[in-house]
Amino acid sequence: MALNRINGADELYVGGVFGVNRTRPIQEHKISHILSVIKYSLDRDDDVFRNVKHLSIDIDDMEDQDILVHIPKMVRFIDRGLHGAVAAEGSTADDRAPSTASPNGSSPGAVLVHCAMGKSRSVTAIIAYLLWKHPHRFGQADPTTKSEQAVAQALEWVRETRPIAEPNDGFMRQLEMWWDMGCPAASDDAVEKEPAYQRWLYKREVEDAARIGRAPDFLRFEDEAAQGGSAEARGTNGAEAGTELRCKKCRRVLATGAFIVPHQGPGNAERPDCPHFFIEALSWMRPILEEGALDGRLICPNAKCVASIGRYAWQGFKCSCGEWVAPAFSLQNSKVDKVVTENRGNSGPGAIADRMAALGIRMPPGMAREPAVAASGAGGERCKENL
Repeated sequence: MALNRINGADELYVGGVFGVNRTRPIQEHKISHILSVIKYSLDRDDDVFRNVKHLSIDIDDMEDQDILVHIPKMVRFIDRGLHGAVAAEGSTADDRAPSTASPNGSSPGAVLVHCAMGKSRSVTAIIAYLLWKHPHRFGQADPTTKSEQAVAQALEWVRETRPIAEPNDGFMRQLEMWWDMGCPAASDDAVEKEPAYQRWLYKREVEDAARIGRAPDFLRFEDEAAQGGSAEARGTNGAEAGTELRCKKCRRVLATGAFIVPHQGPGNAERPDCPHFFIEALSWMRPILEEGALDGRLICPNAKCVASIGRYAWQGFKCSCGEWVAPAFSLQNSKVDKVVTENRGNSGPGAIADRMAALGIRMPPGMAREPAVAASGAGGERCKENL
């Protein structure tokens, strides 16, 4: 069939160019809105299309294309077409459930989403909408549900009526990110505001630069980007909360748990004996990274120490435990100590001030706070050092 209706109460259809070029199915299904996930223009001289609302997103069906940034605009357009208005920010899954009438009192509309073949780009937009509108269908209530599972379930939902549905691998990974972000769609630029998206976009730029053998033109330091953000926005590594990496020679704090990059070997096997601690790019690296080299040594930022503590490689490198990390900022296990400190929580101005101060960042007036004393004594152990 040229068009396929997605299962559910909504008049939501998916198809290819052939379906949208034929006026008969547009009339039969009373299509009121058309989302073209392809560069496309409607024939406004044809009476069938004269009053149809139309949005065209010009994007190629390639794995390296950024479709994620367009998802909020697409799902908002679909929702307006089906229900007359976009669900308010902060609404629950029940609030987003289909209604028999749109908020403005008009009858529900019918929306067609299409691309060239109705297989990848259009299906990606449909899946994104389903994940946002009906998260309960795909495991939102189950904390063990992973993004891969949620997206796979949504794809199977579409395949029940559109068997050829098959987004490319790059789009599938971006849908997983969309789910992990919580499907932000409060505004058309909602994804652009997400720290996770900004990190992902920067990583793509770094990979593109490394591919042609150069360092990136722009440097992003995660500790500076994290100032004032929530733990979730910072992408805090929960497994390393209350952890610090310190120079073994001078005890200078080099990274806190929020900026330690978890990595595992083949088969997701834990390797406690791994010789590397991978961390995010942090502002103390600025003098080294601004030299513009593709790779090099990391030096302790303490001017009285300047011990060699690790290395970096924008193109990444393979850890001895078997995992490839890119870009790679590695501290040698033999040159640093992993210290478990008192955990005062991952959020709040005091906690942020502690982490930023530990990394040597000067805080604004009113946010500064004395660092916690890492010591043990008769009152009980407050700090444990793994030497």
